[in-house]
Amino acid sequence: MINAGNAPRFLLSKKLNTQTYAVSMPDLWKNSEMLMSEVPALLKAAENTSYEGRTFTYARGGPGGVLPFREASEKSWIALTQVTDVLVEHLFHKVPKGNFERRLALRDIEAKWPEVASKRFYDRYAALASYLRNNQVYLSALDLEMLRYEVSRLNVYITDVKGVISK
Repeated sequence: MINAGNAPRFLLSKKLNTQTYAVSMPDLWKNSEMLMSEVPALLKAAENTSYEGRTFTYARGGPGGVLPFREASEKSWIALTQVTDVLVEHLFHKVPKGNFERRLALRDIEAKWPEVASKRFYDRYAALASYLRNNQVYLSALDLEMLRYEVSRLNVYITDVKGVISK
């Protein structure tokens, strides 16, 4: 049975039957930063190599760290989508409905603004989304070092988006 009192506090949903967030874009950005500040502790917890009282010798994280691993991946995925939505809203004044519209908007951004195209947001978003989302939702190889690498790339992506929207 799920304890409703311990529901995750990091999820920000869109308003019912709309594509508008329930918070402002600056608040959405702050939420993304908060999520990313929690990821390092989750990555550390994912190193746990114990399970049911036994210790395993996995070099890249152990079975006891699966839930923190998936939570780190989930929070990273949410931060990626929120930051990208802030970028799209800043440039096009509309919020994408989902992953497909996000990618279309990034493609249009690269076509419309050559100075932003040099940042290659479309390619970077697609690569990050693939790894982060697959490790959050689907069964795949749980490679802790690869997730750390992708999180570091996500932090650079967020910094680049911040540079574009602050102009």
